[in-house]
Amino acid sequence: MERRKDARLIGLKEIQRRKLQFTLIALVVTLIAYLVLMINGLGIGLNKQAGSALLQFNADGIAYAAPSRLSVIRSELSSQVVDEISQAPGVTAAAPMGYLSVNTVNDAGEIQGVGLLGYVPGQISEPDVISGRSLNNGDTRGLLVDAKFMESAGLSVGETLTIINRLQTYDFTIVGEVHEGYFFFQPAVYLLLDTLREVKYGSITSDTPLASIVLVKGKNLVGTQTADYEIVSKKTAFANIEGVKGQQQTVDALRLFGFLIGALVIGIFFYVLTLQKVQQLGTLKALGASNRFLFGQMLLQVMAIIVIGVVVSTLAAYGTYALLSQLPQSIPIAFTFSTFLITSGLFIVTGLIGLLFSLRRVSRIDPIIAIGQQQ
Repeated sequence: MERRKDARLIGLKEIQRRKLQFTLIALVVTLIAYLVLMINGLGIGLNKQAGSALLQFNADGIAYAAPSRLSVIRSELSSQVVDEISQAPGVTAAAPMGYLSVNTVNDAGEIQGVGLLGYVPGQISEPDVISGRSLNNGDTRGLLVDAKFMESAGLSVGETLTIINRLQTYDFTIVGEVHEGYFFFQPAVYLLLDTLREVKYGSITSDTPLASIVLVKGKNLVGTQTADYEIVSKKTAFANIEGVKGQQQTVDALRLFGFLIGALVIGIFFYVLTLQKVQQLGTLKALGASNRFLFGQMLLQVMAIIVIGVVVSTLAAYGTYALLSQLPQSIPIAFTFSTFLITSGLFIVTGLIGLLFSLRRVSRIDPIIAIGQQQ
């Protein structure tokens, strides 16, 4: 009984006897899995920088000006169109928002770009404040600044932040801290909508656009399109941020190449090992071992190597993420549980695909010829 059990684990016993060889294979698998995980983490981090603030909007849909082609930069909505959107069938709540990309200067003279988001207090566009206080209608020179930006810029509530636009400077006081992330690859900074219009257009008249977009809540709004505006989901709005599509395609291509390289490396390593063991495998076949048994032992070896590589690479990737997140100017890397789970599963699948090269070679081994080569 014990001999049968030992025979079933012959693949693992070979790993114990040839530790150096299999350790090197596991190391290569670990490095490739680590590379793929870091590429995935970079893709998620870049997506967060592209528009995490947009995805956190308290809205079921976002309305853009029809001619803008879902570009927040080119979208401008008049007060009449904003009213039209607010009164559209199915809309239960609506809030105009303005957007402007500007440079800021802190007390230390450091210049950094931010994405200004103008909103009306008390509406669904108002962000949650985690420190300090919210803006009220009288805070014409008040700001709500993202926590990560405040940390990297060395800012705190109560300090002054200068905004530069159209060769003009505007001094603002930070009254609150929010955790909204990024909008259009820039830290999100909130201010009153009318103040943003002043900074953006210089002066406000009856012809001055009221908003860049309108957040809406209600049922069956996504897909609504008129001559003046178009309502889309937050997911669609995010996908249409300039640069996101090309960025995602690049990350997906790198991820695909990582999986392909992983499959090829595992396949080549085990194919070479199979060629080195042709005589031994032929002997086992002559003693009655079936192709199915030999396939099972090779599968056991591959699974052991891949699982070790995936576990070690996952721990290494998470450790790298934890270390990088402590830096003041952090690299845009982020992970989710599903990232580790999906990447690990796909890597196991690609590794098994790579094993098919070796299985084909094993099935063609003739025990008589293999034993004859030992003579």
